[in-house]
Amino acid sequence: MLALLGKVRFIMPRSLSLALIAALSLLPLSSAAADRAPYVIPAVLSQTGAAAFLGTNETKALMLIEEIVNGQGGLHGQPIKFDVADDQSNPLVSAQLVTKIAAGKPPLIVGPGFVATCLSSMGFLAQNGPVSYCFAPGIRPPANSYVFSSGPDGDQTTVMMVRWLRLKGWKRVAVITTTDASGQAFDHGVQFAMVQPENKDVTLVAAEHMNPGDLSATAQMVRIKTAQPDAVLVLGTGTPWGTMMRGAADVGLSVPIIGGNGNATISQLDQYTKFLPKDLYFAGPPAVAEGSIGKGPIRDAQTVFFASLKKAGLKPDLTYTQAWDPTMLLIDALRHLGTNASAQQVRDWILSQQSWAGISGIYDFKDGSQRGVGQRALIMLRWDKDKESFTGVSRPAGYLK
Repeated sequence: MLALLGKVRFIMPRSLSLALIAALSLLPLSSAAADRAPYVIPAVLSQTGAAAFLGTNETKALMLIEEIVNGQGGLHGQPIKFDVADDQSNPLVSAQLVTKIAAGKPPLIVGPGFVATCLSSMGFLAQNGPVSYCFAPGIRPPANSYVFSSGPDGDQTTVMMVRWLRLKGWKRVAVITTTDASGQAFDHGVQFAMVQPENKDVTLVAAEHMNPGDLSATAQMVRIKTAQPDAVLVLGTGTPWGTMMRGAADVGLSVPIIGGNGNATISQLDQYTKFLPKDLYFAGPPAVAEGSIGKGPIRDAQTVFFASLKKAGLKPDLTYTQAWDPTMLLIDALRHLGTNASAQQVRDWILSQQSWAGISGIYDFKDGSQRGVGQRALIMLRWDKDKESFTGVSRPAGYLK
């Protein structure tokens, strides 16, 4: 296990400094706690298959959190252990795993990790539980259900991206999406953004689609280039997104490109570095770019997050941020309710939160969206492939600095 410096949100006097909290987190478990069997928290994430670039990093985030929590004495003196099941990036396998776990009646499940796998089990989890915190923002859980989604939804994310493009003066916009579940969510977001009154001066000059299994997107990119856009939204996830980006490079598309935020992962971007454009942007949580948020409780939470990653030799990207706050929320629920809490108690506790500070923002669940944050939990990020890091280039919600 990795030795980490960090803290997680828990009950203690506010007067304690971050330095003292960090020092406490390095203390070993008491002998009594160390001797107790761990409290096992089930997780369903992609360790293999097309979405493994998401799931493996999400799992690393869980291991960092496990180390932090156990370094602080666990849950009421009991250590925790995440039991991660590999859904192989397959929605059917994911649904089977979730069904099997749910039969044991745990209060919660961490994950699944992307749109298709989350959708595969959302129907039966939503009404009866256990609580499932999907790490993908592209799903739409029913209000007051047992399913939650990480980060602002696709509509709010796309509105924020188009707002930033408009404020930059890039008002002729083209888009290409995949035809899978993620792409359909992107399409919905684009349609929603384009009908907002604030974007009445933005023109969608081309809208293309690509099947996820296609080996080339050159024809679509030729049509996009011919439309002479000021910027292009390239919205897909994983290998299909790489195919679209290669197509853009092959046809000499030189305008700024805004990628689907699921690709704001360093390991993924490193694979495509030879054909990525100079001006590549993403919408993402402020915790992807250190120093993008001023002093306050959000930055305090980020201080722990950044220190944990740095200690482990990791750089922040979307995969870690999407997993961090949901898991910390679930841990905090168990801290308040105890390890004998029911799924209903965990759900109700999360829904009652209106000022929970995480690395992405202040969470308020009263609006029924099952995610707790909106556009202000996002900034625009620029990818610097030479430094292999992200820089914040906007204020929250896409407003110019």
